[in-house]
Amino acid sequence: MKKFVKVLMLSIFALSVTAVLFTGCGQAEPKEEKVLNRYVIAKLRPFDPANMTDLYTTQVYGDIAEALFSYKYLADTYQLQPEIAEAMPQVSADGLTYTIKLRKDAFFYDPLGEVFEGNKGRAVNAHDFVYSVKRLADPANESGGWWLYEGFIKGLDEWAANGADYSKTVEGFKALDDYTIQLTLTKPYPQILYTFTMSFTYPIAKEAMDFYGEEWTNYPIGTGAYYYDHENSIPGTQHVLLKNPEWRGGKFPVASEAGPKNAAKLGADVLKAYEGKDLAFADKVIWYVIEESSVQWLKFMNGELDSSTIPKDNFETAVVNQKLTPDMTAKGITMDINPTLDVTYNFFNMEDPILGTNRKLRQAMSLAYTHEDILDIFYNGRAELAQTLLPPGLGGYDPNYKNPYAHYDLEKAKALLAEAGYPNGEGLPVLKYQMYSSSTTNTQMVELFIDNMSKLGIKVEAVAGDWPTFMERIDAHEVQLGGIAWGADYPDAQNFLQLNYGPNKAPGPNSANYDNPEFNALYEKAAFMQQSPERDRLYAEAAQLAAEDVPWIMGVHRLSYALEYPWLKTRVFRDIGAGYSKYYDVDLEMRKEATGN
Repeated sequence: MKKFVKVLMLSIFALSVTAVLFTGCGQAEPKEEKVLNRYVIAKLRPFDPANMTDLYTTQVYGDIAEALFSYKYLADTYQLQPEIAEAMPQVSADGLTYTIKLRKDAFFYDPLGEVFEGNKGRAVNAHDFVYSVKRLADPANESGGWWLYEGFIKGLDEWAANGADYSKTVEGFKALDDYTIQLTLTKPYPQILYTFTMSFTYPIAKEAMDFYGEEWTNYPIGTGAYYYDHENSIPGTQHVLLKNPEWRGGKFPVASEAGPKNAAKLGADVLKAYEGKDLAFADKVIWYVIEESSVQWLKFMNGELDSSTIPKDNFETAVVNQKLTPDMTAKGITMDINPTLDVTYNFFNMEDPILGTNRKLRQAMSLAYTHEDILDIFYNGRAELAQTLLPPGLGGYDPNYKNPYAHYDLEKAKALLAEAGYPNGEGLPVLKYQMYSSSTTNTQMVELFIDNMSKLGIKVEAVAGDWPTFMERIDAHEVQLGGIAWGADYPDAQNFLQLNYGPNKAPGPNSANYDNPEFNALYEKAAFMQQSPERDRLYAEAAQLAAEDVPWIMGVHRLSYALEYPWLKTRVFRDIGAGYSKYYDVDLEMRKEATGN
């Protein structure tokens, strides 16, 4: 009740002040608000960095919070840059010790003014990052991000195993002073700096946790360019972010940072015009929650979204011969096509007493799946069939490898099913497929899977659910069958191979709970080597081993087809990282002329 009354009184006060400011004689009209309209396709999970394992929640939270490092916005590749870190770290000659200095002007912002009086809180310090990393290790949190550091930070595993006492120092991750972190590894970890771009490591204001108690995840307090607008956000419908008036600020990158692809997309005039301009451009970011692709498309075509992917059912009306139709170009809409570092898949729970113990059953089900059809039915050809979990463009990807079970062959599937002990499906109980959404597309995908299996003689029943429920059931090892996708956290094949690594079982990213000692050994040998042909060879061997063991039925590696209205001026494609809304500018006059709004 206290919180509600305080917010109400603040709102009344704000309205009163506004009335005085803009009704007085000679006062200027209020500045028109610049709104950026974005969307996610699923409901968000709680704003807890230790368990922020999904893309949708991290996209929104990434506009509110910041990490030690981020990615250069205009580079064609993913190049690290300091964010809350003052500079890139000093690294010891043996590659095991990193010293990271923090900037002193990254302040927590409390939109309700309940935790920090006057909204502006204290500066983020080294102790905040130490606390966040400890939370990943703390068994009580069952963190989905613990896989990042398990076995790699000196003393952290022992700290977790011996009671997770937050008052005790972890030798391998400690504050040398308020603005200096020292990281000491047990062995070389080439990907370590990438992990400090991820939401798992965002600093938390412990004062907020203490103040709000169990409800703290509903009150995000970050250091980013935007803050969470509680008054106008409607969980499950829209999340509204407003420009942080206390943000330290930033500049749009210089034109020379743009890679050839992004330079060509934005054009020399735009790059020159925006170079060095103050960020953030939008006053407000609205993240709509749109689970139905038909609603997404309607909102985009009405100009209510500034950019959009193309739903499968609308592709042929928008694109012909890989070009936008005249109706689309007449609106000034442009199309941006990019390969993504991702993989989609249906997974088996390898702890299930039926599915996890019978490889021939899994192989049969994979061969009964109409892999080739999904390219046309669900992707309009905007994807490549996955042969292993590794997408093109990463070390270990072998363009010549063909997965013997990643194509449709019903007769072979029936033969394998008989060898598995279930001829024509006899004796096999009904299998349960957990849905992550009731959207039309997800429903159709599950229906296709069920129909494919029925032709093999296997009965599968859909279990309804939404995204948070789906993820909770995966974490609890309760999903027998499910479908999901993985997008890269950082540009290294290890980030995909760890999806099948045994110690990463749920609530880690290994949703299938796959645990093959041979795969684990290859992963452990290769994943933390420096980049080399030998590492790539081991990556490929591990990926192909898992593919033929079939903990997954392979899906696709997708292409991103993004449409943009001409009033969205500075968007470039980024499928790794978060916090990019601050770089997006909107031409209000152009939008108003086109839409009337």
